[in-house]
Amino acid sequence: MVSTYVSYDLVTRDMSKSLQRVSQEPQVSKDAAYYKANIGNVKTVDDLLKDDRLYDYTMTANGLSDMIYAKGFMKKVLESDLTDQNSFANKLTDDRYREYAASFNFSKETTDIQTSNQEDDLIGLYKQSLTNQQDDAATETSYFDTAIDQVKSVDDLLNNSRLTEYVLKANGLDTQYYSTDFLKKVLTSDPNDSTSYVNTLTTNKQTYLNMIAALGFNTDGSLKNSTAMTASAKEDMELSYLETVPSTEGDYQAGRETDYYKEKLATVTKASDITGDSRLFSYVKTALGLNPNMLKSTFENIVTSDLSDPKSYANTESTDGSYAKIAKMFNFDTNGDVAAGNAQNSDQLSTLTAQYMTNYSAADDKTTQSNIDFYSTQMKSIDTVDKLMGNERVYNMVMQAFDIDQTQYSKATIKKVLTSDVNDPKSYVNMTHNKALISLASAFNFKSDGTAGVPLLAQSESTITNTAKDYIVQKTRFLTGKDQTTAKAAAEKDAQYYQDNIVKVRTSADLIKDRKLVDFVLTSDGLDPSKVSNDMLKQLFSSDLSDPKSFANSQDDERYAEFVASFNFNTDGKLDKSTVMGAQNRGTMVNTENLYLHQTLETEQGDSNAGVRLALYFQRKAPTITSSYDILGDSALLEVYRTAFSLPSDMSSMDIDQQAKVIDKQMDLKDLNDPTKLDKFLKRFTAMYDIANNTGVSSSASAALAILGGGTTSASISADLLTSVNALNHS
Repeated sequence: MVSTYVSYDLVTRDMSKSLQRVSQEPQVSKDAAYYKANIGNVKTVDDLLKDDRLYDYTMTANGLSDMIYAKGFMKKVLESDLTDQNSFANKLTDDRYREYAASFNFSKETTDIQTSNQEDDLIGLYKQSLTNQQDDAATETSYFDTAIDQVKSVDDLLNNSRLTEYVLKANGLDTQYYSTDFLKKVLTSDPNDSTSYVNTLTTNKQTYLNMIAALGFNTDGSLKNSTAMTASAKEDMELSYLETVPSTEGDYQAGRETDYYKEKLATVTKASDITGDSRLFSYVKTALGLNPNMLKSTFENIVTSDLSDPKSYANTESTDGSYAKIAKMFNFDTNGDVAAGNAQNSDQLSTLTAQYMTNYSAADDKTTQSNIDFYSTQMKSIDTVDKLMGNERVYNMVMQAFDIDQTQYSKATIKKVLTSDVNDPKSYVNMTHNKALISLASAFNFKSDGTAGVPLLAQSESTITNTAKDYIVQKTRFLTGKDQTTAKAAAEKDAQYYQDNIVKVRTSADLIKDRKLVDFVLTSDGLDPSKVSNDMLKQLFSSDLSDPKSFANSQDDERYAEFVASFNFNTDGKLDKSTVMGAQNRGTMVNTENLYLHQTLETEQGDSNAGVRLALYFQRKAPTITSSYDILGDSALLEVYRTAFSLPSDMSSMDIDQQAKVIDKQMDLKDLNDPTKLDKFLKRFTAMYDIANNTGVSSSASAALAILGGGTTSASISADLLTSVNALNHS
């Protein structure tokens, strides 16, 4: 018979190959295939319990095969709220039950039609849309300014869709409802002829008359003058377009207004020249931060004040001296005339225009922020697609954020989009192949019935909770007293950072950029972050977990694959809803499959040699051991420990705290973190197991003693250990 040590060494020398060998066994392969194909169909606890093959597979994987018969008991376990310390599973002393329940998503996860991250993204798109509007308006105005001068007939204008749309939008008309034939009849009408086409219209008649006045076409469609528009008419139309089309004023428009102000200021000879020109007066009020409704007379009284006279208007009507500062910005005498030179010298002009460029967007910024604040407030109470679409202000902002033309898509269509599953290639929204509509659907988490669904995050809510708990356990392992308290406080602070920021991660690239998050998850999985470079992370996340030969699956430590699987990223690094498979997400599926292989391997080895099974079990559970009480609470772990140190079975009759002290004295549990020291301990166990059970060939005993480092059995047991055992026997 082969010794326990040799058998154990043969299995663990290349654990990945040993597990692969097990996975290729016909029955194991069939069970795994069935599990993969059907676990996604499980939505409830009853679904799982009704499918014996799935239930048996998951129970076996979690080391609960001896409890498969107790479905009523296990139903209580699976229905437990793991966030409630008094729930059924949490009150059981055996952690296997809580771990089994935690591998499923039966506990209801939080629904939300839009996460804070999605909301921030939408608001960002809304702001960008305003900038895009300004940029587009500038582009179209620049084009119009040049192209309109090339027009030689009404047909030239109407055959150019960009020019036609510009004219219509500048006049506040919807471009969707106008035909070329209609516009030609309008623009070639004689406004002075009561029977002409334009004069027969009853809707928008004045608007059409304004268009005719601005565009100089004869009734035959030819030009009245050398160009279709005079410089003045073109300027007015461009100004109207810039005031009508973009929702806010941009730098382009502000620059045009500044140019206009500088040009006209040179012709100003009296204060009334400014107030008499609405554009000039508006410019000045904006630059100086004045009330937009300030009366002309008020402004004229300010700038014509004699500041040397304490009783002048500027000195008496503002106690803070603000009117006096305004008066100093201009060079008007008390009669309202320019006192000398120009209405403003170069310094005054430079100061005023600089203030305008600073202040011109203040009102728009206030409006934009008001819309954003309104949106954020309303989204706290909106919980259905109908409520979203019924709130016009919110709906308009959403449509603008994604640059969706509401005249092109009905609300019925948008509702279909919002309730589509963006992860289903055949869903309504994906069949449109419209990027804007797909982005819109991705910005919300509506279910097909229009109610709130569970958001797709980088990690599921249950995974986030379990990862945070595991991290705290890892950081406080083997610590006691003040050291444990201090370490726990620091770990909880790290956990808060993780929980606050993991929900903001949208891609694996986002995650890799934040090493604090990466290292947190690696640590929670018992992996050493210092051994994982960013390049390695990129290879891990680009791995196809369904391919046994992929980078993640090729690692000696299967926890790397489990680490990748705990995230909801596809191989492109983007969030993928398919990683959430019904009652289990991808991470718990991979973990369940690995556990099943380990359990099967251990069982098969145990059929030949129980010592090998015990050693394999201890090796698998070692990363979860946090104190000597974990060993005392698990009969298999305790058997390995007692055998390794030749302790008597009646040790278990002692007070639990005394037993813990013995373990802590004989064994430094921190060594379990060191693979080399763990391997050395398990070699000791296998050797002592052979001696205690008289297993193996005739040379097994001497081989075992050689492993232990001595020639006799007593040589392997220290004097301190014998003293401890003696104390146990007589206490």
